[in-house]
Amino acid sequence: MKCLLLHDPDPRYDNVLSDNNIQITNLPVLQTTVLNLDHSSDNSPAKHDGIIISSKHGAKFLIKNKIDISGKSLAIVGPATAKIVRKYADQFDDVTLVWEDNASLLSQTILSSFPRSHSWIFYCGNKALDILPSILSEHGVRLKQLVVYTVDKRPEFDKDLSLFDVGVFQAVVFFSPSGVDYTGEFLRDKLSDGCVLVAFGKSTAAALSQCFSNVFVIRICEHPTPSGVLDVLMSL
Repeated sequence: MKCLLLHDPDPRYDNVLSDNNIQITNLPVLQTTVLNLDHSSDNSPAKHDGIIISSKHGAKFLIKNKIDISGKSLAIVGPATAKIVRKYADQFDDVTLVWEDNASLLSQTILSSFPRSHSWIFYCGNKALDILPSILSEHGVRLKQLVVYTVDKRPEFDKDLSLFDVGVFQAVVFFSPSGVDYTGEFLRDKLSDGCVLVAFGKSTAAALSQCFSNVFVIRICEHPTPSGVLDVLMSL
């Protein structure tokens, strides 16, 4: 099977898929910039009981700014991001960390594990979806969203994509709704009829359904991990 990963080269994925005879091509779509922000006023994590982080870029902001998380509650989306944050949290005292595979599950964990009086600051990107903020707001949880990184399409992406015959791929893996937004229109008329679109999560699957109007089969990874991607590809 030939598979296009719309993602930066990552040994975790490359090794697992290649070891199972899947021919992969990596094509990065996005470029991310972690911002430098003033921590005064409401931006200070000291004014909140907990921090929500939904991606490794939010984790990079936390670490880059050497934010003191002593006594804080941390709520994380995704096992890879949780691993990064947990390693950083080990140097601080009295830190509570929870994580879930997606924003919807994390919001439920926050509601069941912490007092509704908790105040949270959400380190998010400029393309953040409204799932988690909406659920918490509906239950009266105080949440401040702070954009700590920006996501845009790589300037070289269109040129790089034009070098590929995307019709040879039996599967394309999309890792985020933003990736769908930036590539869907171009790919829609160039993929082979039998190509399967693999979504890293439910939000990405929803973006694919909207963009491709059910022209292609869409499969969702049960878990946002290399083995989750492998399981879908091996089932095709």
